[in-house]
Amino acid sequence: MILKGLLPIFFLGIGFNQTPTQDWIPYYKDKKITISYLSKICEDQQNGFAFEYYFIQVQNLTEQRLIVNFNKSPEGKNKEEDQVAFVLAPNEVKTGSCNYSPVKLRIYKTDRRPNKSSQVSSFALSKISTIEVN
Repeated sequence: MILKGLLPIFFLGIGFNQTPTQDWIPYYKDKKITISYLSKICEDQQNGFAFEYYFIQVQNLTEQRLIVNFNKSPEGKNKEEDQVAFVLAPNEVKTGSCNYSPVKLRIYKTDRRPNKSSQVSSFALSKISTIEVN
C-alpha cells in the first residue's frame, strides 16, 4: 500500500532530473575541419559556482595530421589569451568540457548562480586556419 502511493512520486522525480539532449550547432566547415558548438552549465556545488560555457567541437575530416588555429573572440576583438592552437590526428574529434584541459575548447557565456546576473556573451570565433603536418 505504501509503495503504491510512492510510485507516482518516484517517477515524477525522475522526470525532473532528465535533461533534454542538445545537438551541436554547426559553425564552420571547410574541406579539412568542421567546428560546432553547444551551450552547457558547469557546476561546482561544493564551492557554489555555476557558469555556462559554449563548448567547442572540432573534427578533422582528412587523413592528414592538422594543426588547427583560431581565436575565441570575434574579428576585431582578438586577444592573445584567446588564441588556440592544437594538433588533430587524422579523423580525430576534440571536444570541450567542464574538466581541465590544456586546450580550452570552451568560451565563457554567463554566470548561472541564482544571486548573480551577468551579461550573456555570444559565440564567435575568428582567424580560423589549418596547416597539414607529417
